[in-house]
Formats: sequence, C-alpha cells, structure tokens
Amino acid sequence: MIHKLDNLKTSDLEILKSCIDSGDKFVVFNYRVSLGFISLLRFSPAIFIQNKIELNSYKKKYNKLNLFFGPWFIFKGPFLTYNIYKSNKKGGIDVTKDIMLNITSNSLVDREVDIKIMHTIFSKVDKTEKKEIFKTIKEINKNLVPIENVYVAEFINTKEYESPYTVIGYKISGTGNLDVNHIEKVLYKRFYKHNFFEIVDLRVKDDYSDKLIEQGELIYGN
Repeated sequence: MIHKLDNLKTSDLEILKSCIDSGDKFVVFNYRVSLGFISLLRFSPAIFIQNKIELNSYKKKYNKLNLFFGPWFIFKGPFLTYNIYKSNKKGGIDVTKDIMLNITSNSLVDREVDIKIMHTIFSKVDKTEKKEIFKTIKEINKNLVPIENVYVAEFINTKEYESPYTVIGYKISGTGNLDVNHIEKVLYKRFYKHNFFEIVDLRVKDDYSDKLIEQGELIYGN
C-alpha cells in the first residue's frame, strides 16, 4: 500500500518526528464514487494535521465528495455513503503510526510512503453504533454466551474498494464454543441485514485479537 502525503510543511524527517511527538498526526478520509451498478471506495492521501481547524476543513471536503458522488449506487448507495460519512465524522482514520514506521527522508521528498509494515488495522466505531451494540449485549442469553469482556472496533485494513466493517470481540468464561449464531440473531434485531459484523473469540490469542484489544474499545467488562 502506498500513501500519498498531503499538507506537509517540511521535508526534514527530524522536524516531522518532533511535530508528531507534539501531537500532530496523519489522517486518511474515505469517500465513495458510485455509477449505477458500481460503487468504489476511494481514499484521500495521508493528510498531515496540526490543529482542529485543519481537521474540520478536510473532514468537510471529503464528506462533500462522498455526498456528491456516493449515493448513486442502485442497490444500497445511501447506506454505504452514510457509513463513510460516520467514519469521516469521527475525524477520519489515524494512520500516524503506519506512516512513521515506514517513512524515510526520500519519502518526504517524494511525498509518498510505501507501507510495508502495518500497525493500524482498526479504528473506533461511531458512538451511536457502539451504544446499539452495547444494548445487544444486555439481550444476550448469558447461559449461552457467558460474557466477561466485549471489545468493538471498525476494521479498516480492507482491500481497495472494500468497505470497512465492524468487529466485535467476545471473551467468555469456560472452554465451550462461542455461540456466534445466537449473538448474530440478537444483533440483527437492532441492525439492518446490510450491516456486516465479524464476531471474534478473544480467548484465541493472536495478532488480530491483540490489535482489536489495543486499538478498539472495551464496552463491557473490566
């Protein structure tokens, strides 16, 4: 994956690192381009953000592009467009760690970074969606799914043109199988069928579940 760099004001790597240490960041926004039977997910460059004014300006820019080009997909264009709007409304996707893991002095001159080492694969979910997911947890039969902890995040490391989707990680007590069918049955009482959820058993320890815990949010348990 190659990220173009935008809004950079320096070609000095040490100055950039100092800015990042001070709280500046790289952010990517999404937007959709729909043409009848085709809906393409597009990405902005990795935009260097130094203050809230810049963040809001780029947020508005890409939400306008999304609103103008996105809804015209015949099947579910408005839904896909709204999902991107929610992601951008949160402030886009913070890719700072990915950029800084891979950036070189030549990258600054060329204004692009080849991402060979990936750190960020999740972002935070929309507050409204998180609230609705929390409500479903209360409705789950705890005899079928003895929940200890629940983490939620949006998986953003999708292939080009594929939309991000929500991942919910459950840590349960005991050694029995995680009852995914029961969880999905409860979820789709509150969510439309076009919403895709990946259900993860957090008792399985791997890099994916570790990143979900690190980059997502704990919404149930301690």
